[in-house]
Amino acid sequence: MRSNLLFLFLLASLGLAAQPKFNSPYSRYGVGDIVNPYFANQAGWGGQTAAFHDPYHLNPSNPASYAYLRATALETGMYAKYSQYTAGSTTQNEWGGNLSHLALGFTLKSPINEVLDREKSIWNYGMGIGITPYSRVGYYILTRDTLPNLDDIQNNFQGSGGLYRLAWTGAAKRKNTAVGLNLGWLFGKTTYSNNTLFTDTSDVKLPTFQDNIRQDIVANGFVWNLGVQHDFILKRSEQDKEIPTQWITLGATGNGQYRLKALEDRYQIRSRGQLSNGNYSDADTLSATVDQERKISLPAAFSVGVLFVKANKLKLGAQFGIETWSNYENEARPQSMRNTFNISGGVEYIPDYISYNKFLKRWRYRLGGYFRQDPRTVSGKNFNDIGLTLGVGLPVVLPRQQTSFVNIALEIGKIGADSPIEETYFRLSAGFTLNDNTWFYKRRFE
Repeated sequence: MRSNLLFLFLLASLGLAAQPKFNSPYSRYGVGDIVNPYFANQAGWGGQTAAFHDPYHLNPSNPASYAYLRATALETGMYAKYSQYTAGSTTQNEWGGNLSHLALGFTLKSPINEVLDREKSIWNYGMGIGITPYSRVGYYILTRDTLPNLDDIQNNFQGSGGLYRLAWTGAAKRKNTAVGLNLGWLFGKTTYSNNTLFTDTSDVKLPTFQDNIRQDIVANGFVWNLGVQHDFILKRSEQDKEIPTQWITLGATGNGQYRLKALEDRYQIRSRGQLSNGNYSDADTLSATVDQERKISLPAAFSVGVLFVKANKLKLGAQFGIETWSNYENEARPQSMRNTFNISGGVEYIPDYISYNKFLKRWRYRLGGYFRQDPRTVSGKNFNDIGLTLGVGLPVVLPRQQTSFVNIALEIGKIGADSPIEETYFRLSAGFTLNDNTWFYKRRFE
């Protein structure tokens, strides 16, 4: 089992590093589209992360949750997204998708050892490592215009790349309170290009005139966030008073402002007259900047959540978060942002988690929703993201009775209502969780 987990970890790493198929006109602004920091399990019921913890699922958004793990869990996933963009009377449809995340987490105290030793500690520890996208840039925008003596002006805007976060997680729990820490490295490269092509058919000797601007930004820096969770026990098992069956979890997570270092390459080239080989004659480099040091500041953030849990039956939660995007700075691509808040809520229900002959009764059924302000401004207007989520979790029993999960989530939403560009989207996520509780198991020989 361990070799299988490691093989899948390496295989998914290669896929995650591949350039995704992605097209969003909003990603021209800021550092791109910020990726929601949750997996398919949480996506199905509104993205509940601040107060969520589970013995067999990972939640890197709040590192304190790793202290509740009771098995080694490898999580990876993929997504497909359909978007319809509307600008005035023009509409455009786009499909995208790729691997979405890769994370490995484990408990440092094997539950098998606790049973064999007949000794249960009031402390529990968890640890993990993972790589997730922080932001994505991907767009292709074509506009046309005319001026006197010019038959056509074509503007081509393109962008690609994004930022990724590689993080280590450590957590500890004493009795009903857990604290955790994420330490990571944010890194990535984004490329922006603006090409303006003037066509003058009145002079066949000078058919084209083109301005090309290309900007490459390589950024990296240290990132972190803290998390805490506390369970208020409402009811315990009648057979074993040590086992809670009903509780309320309060959770919070936050980070300070991230400061990244960046190197910028920028070129502006003007050319006129296209040759038969496709190159342009009379090309001049108007300006060139190589390895120019820049600074990028990303916002501080804080989230708090509450979750009511009836073990193996019901979860009902709500969450509120804020981000100080007004402190955003990007010397390579300056832009003003606004502070934002987000709210979400959701429910998960299991009809009968031990049903023997009805598999559908063992499924986890999820429903949720969210409202998120976007920090960016398009043509002087702010915009928001509002959506509804649906999801299911399918338990899968693998050899040696290790219960793993396949989680599927559908997010239906709209971004930028009443803004110059409106997006209606459907995002389908699939997450795969493989569990193994024999790590750190001390084998005994008699």
